[in-house]
Amino acid sequence: MGFIDLVEHLFAHDTQHTAKIGRPLSLRDAKTVLAMIAVHQPLADMRKVADAVKQLQDEFPQYATYGMTHYYNEPKRVRFQSEGGRFVDADAIADAFAASTILQDEITIQHLMGDIADNREHRDPEKTPAIPADELARTTAERLSGTDETARRAWLFALYDQLDDIDEATKGGLDPLRKALAGGADGDSGDAVAGIRRRIVDLLFPAADSAAGDAAYRVLSDPQAATDDYMAAVQVFRDHGVNVPESEPLER
Repeated sequence: MGFIDLVEHLFAHDTQHTAKIGRPLSLRDAKTVLAMIAVHQPLADMRKVADAVKQLQDEFPQYATYGMTHYYNEPKRVRFQSEGGRFVDADAIADAFAASTILQDEITIQHLMGDIADNREHRDPEKTPAIPADELARTTAERLSGTDETARRAWLFALYDQLDDIDEATKGGLDPLRKALAGGADGDSGDAVAGIRRRIVDLLFPAADSAAGDAAYRVLSDPQAATDDYMAAVQVFRDHGVNVPESEPLER
């Protein structure tokens, strides 16, 4: 879920497509709300946002999403030169982002997929060739074979979040990724996206019985289910002094 997708919500919504913060939401809608909270802040508050998003991805990784990176990832630091004559601490913001492993991985995946989220409005799906998933699959196999469990899990959370974009960019050519996640085997049959999502959840929570009470397990296992579990992530923004509105627009 990228920034362009989020901006479209601002121009294509009505009262029936606005989420009141606090009501139960699906995983996608909860991520939209949280990302919109992040990107709707003034530049002078971006350090607060960066710190809040860093804590969010550490404590509630199921809600980390690519759209949160827009205003403070390192390639866009030029945006923080000043606001109303006041200097904005670009280096501090970039440092906070640099510690956000999942969001770093989200950007890596986006680059491997041709930056599809940022370029979607400029591309013609009919004329744009599919991007092979081989490099993404190779990187995934490397990450899964590593000994750093935190880094391994971060990559899996990022993959889960980016899966719709990956499917779009590869035009459904997900077999290399599916095999990488299955350790080289053919893996799940049937719907490729749903199968990969199930496999990612299995890798994140290998002991499903003991994970049943885990909020991240619940929402990733059933992303369409409406829940108010995301309010714990909303509270992280509030605790950092980030303004949280009563509602945010959602896409049609």
